[in-house]
Amino acid sequence: MKHRTKLALGIAISAVCLWFAMHDVEPAEVFRALRQANYLGFVALMVLTLLGFWLRAFRWRWMLNTPKPVSTAALFSATMIGFMANNLLPLRLGEFVRAWALGRSERLPKSTVFATVVVERAVDMVTLIGLFGLVMVLHPIGQGTAAGRLVRRGASTLLVVSLALTLVVVALERQPERMRRLLAWLLAGLPSRPRERGLAMLDEFLSGLLLFRDLPRLLWVLLLSLVMFGVYALCLTASMWAFAISSPWYAGLVMLVITAIGIMVPAAPGYIGTMNVACKVGLALFGVEADRSIPFSWFFWAGQWIPITLVGLVCLRRAGLSLASLGKIEEAA
Repeated sequence: MKHRTKLALGIAISAVCLWFAMHDVEPAEVFRALRQANYLGFVALMVLTLLGFWLRAFRWRWMLNTPKPVSTAALFSATMIGFMANNLLPLRLGEFVRAWALGRSERLPKSTVFATVVVERAVDMVTLIGLFGLVMVLHPIGQGTAAGRLVRRGASTLLVVSLALTLVVVALERQPERMRRLLAWLLAGLPSRPRERGLAMLDEFLSGLLLFRDLPRLLWVLLLSLVMFGVYALCLTASMWAFAISSPWYAGLVMLVITAIGIMVPAAPGYIGTMNVACKVGLALFGVEADRSIPFSWFFWAGQWIPITLVGLVCLRRAGLSLASLGKIEEAA
């Protein structure tokens, strides 16, 4: 599929999701609810968002196998640049961007760094599946409502994707020679230089998957994942507090899983539309109507988009890069 087609499809999905989220509320009601929100909750949301991304960067440090430790500051900078790219650029190139940014700043093989990003996504999905199991114990989500059916379908998709990605990563790590022979066969028709480069990139990529051979380190990464997602759940709790939404203590955890499922759907940059639908569907499980859930969705979206984008742009400038320079990532990928 061509990139323009993918971008058009993402924008179309966002447009449909925005209509679905907002067709039954008046814009004036949304603005009125936003004006009445407690903006101390907005400050807390932004601070917690940055704390969550700092924890993501700190966790990333434990996934890397490098001759010398990479500083958390460098990892945080690359992480913010990558997620800022997801907010501003099409096609969700942020994962490539942060691998490229860290490889550039620390002079690491970009294929190795990108492999750790793939591992990170696998760990994220496994953690979310575990949290969804906890959610089902705390707040069983039946199929008696449209919201419940949508959440369960999304969770089933998350489970399938999580298992598939984990199996692929483990297979690559456990059978490196078989993967190398397969790639050599696929590249057999190419000249020697690009063939050798392709095999070298595979070796670099495989070296980034060594986390699965180190059980203590893997368990530590999983623990950090739980802490990180706990902070993200607090982001949602702070947003609910700002709108005086009465909910059980575990509502932030339920909303965390549902919003994570929502932003998996391809959409326009910044997860516009999909985030709104996820918030509307999630809060419907607690009996919150659209006239409150839609303002909440924009409040939560802005409380994450603003700090991620601003800090990411600052990190980009400090790295001596620009948004235009990130266009090279597509070619590098």
